[in-house]
Amino acid sequence: MGTSSGSNIHHHPSSKMLPPRQQPRAAGLQTSLSLVSSDPRLSPDAQELRSNSDNIRESPTESASSRETWPTADAMMAKKMENGKAENDCPEQSVIRRVSGADKIFLRDIARERVDVISEKMHHLPDDFLDELKNGLRAILEGSGGSQHREEFSILQRLVQNRSDLTAKTLIRAHRVQLEILVSINTGIQAFLHPSISLSQTSLIEVFVFKRCRNIACQNQLPADDCTCEICANRSGFCNLCMCVICNKFDFEVNTCRWIGCDLCSHWTHTDCAIRDGQICMGPSVKSGAGPTEMLFRCRACNRTSELLGWVKDVFQHCAPAWEREALTRELDFVARIFRGSEDARGRKLFWKCEELIEKMKGGLVESTACRVILMFFQ
Repeated sequence: MGTSSGSNIHHHPSSKMLPPRQQPRAAGLQTSLSLVSSDPRLSPDAQELRSNSDNIRESPTESASSRETWPTADAMMAKKMENGKAENDCPEQSVIRRVSGADKIFLRDIARERVDVISEKMHHLPDDFLDELKNGLRAILEGSGGSQHREEFSILQRLVQNRSDLTAKTLIRAHRVQLEILVSINTGIQAFLHPSISLSQTSLIEVFVFKRCRNIACQNQLPADDCTCEICANRSGFCNLCMCVICNKFDFEVNTCRWIGCDLCSHWTHTDCAIRDGQICMGPSVKSGAGPTEMLFRCRACNRTSELLGWVKDVFQHCAPAWEREALTRELDFVARIFRGSEDARGRKLFWKCEELIEKMKGGLVESTACRVILMFFQ
C-alpha cells in the first residue's frame, strides 16, 4: 500500500506499494504515481486541484474577450493617471489592431459552432484577441464571478458535451487556441489555457476524447497500464495512476496518508473518500484471515482488503523526517481519523498517540521531537 501515485512508476500486485520518490518528467513536472508535488516553476494556475468537471467553478456571462475594442493609447494614459502613475512625457503610442464586430467570436461561438468555421475565423484574428478569449475562460474557471461564472460555465460545458461532431477526426482541423478552449471547457481544467503549458495537438485531442489522462502532470494513455477492471473500462477519462476510484479526482499531494494505494491492484483512493464511504473499517486479520480484528482498507476497484497499521508505519518511516510542522500535524490528524473507530489494542494506542502529539504540538512541542516520538512508537 502506498502514499501516492505516479504516471511513470509501474506497480505490480505482487510488490508492496511504498511511498514513491518523486521523479522528474521531461516537461519539467514532477510526478509520483498520479500525484505530483507542487513545482515552483509552475504558477498556481497550472496546478489544478479540481479534475472532475461536475465540480468545476464557472464564470461571467460576458468575459473580457467580449470587449468591443482594445485599449487605445489615450485609454491607457487615463488609467495610468487614475493610479497616480502619469508621467510628464507623452507615452509612445503603439499600433493596436481593432477587431470589428463582424469578425469577433465569443466563447459560446467556439462551444457551439462547427470546428472548421471557427478555425477559419480564428486564423484571421490577432494574437491579443485570442489571448483575451483564453483569459476570459480562465476567469470563468476560477469562478471569481460567483453564480454568474457557474451559470456561464454550465452553459458552455453543456453546449460542448451535447455535440456529436467533436471527434478526433474533426478536431484535427481546429485552431490551436480553439482546441485549448474546447478541452478546458470539456474538462473544467484551466491549466490547458496556461501559457507555460504546451501540449501537442494530438495530446489535446486525446484528452478531449478521453484517450489520455487530463492530469497534465500524468498524461498517460488510457486505460493506464492497459487495465481492464470495471472502473477503468467503463469510466470515461479515469486514470488509475493518479485518480481516486471514489471521487474520480486527482490532486498534487505526494508522500502522504491522504492517499491509500491498493497493494493488489495498484488503484488509489483518497483517505477522506474511503472513510466517508465506509471503505475503512474493522475486519479479520489480513494475514491470518481469522482471530483478532484490525483496521482494514477495502479497495473499491478490486474489492480486496489490506491492513492499515503497517501502511501508516511505512509512510511515516519513509516520509516523516522530511515533513515540516504543518505537514506533520496534518498527517497525524489523518492517522487519528483513520483509527478513530479502531477496536483493537494497537489501533487504539496509535489513535491516542496521534491525538496526544497533536495537542502537544499546539502547546509548542517542536516537530522534530514529535516525529521522533511517533517513529519510536512504531518501533
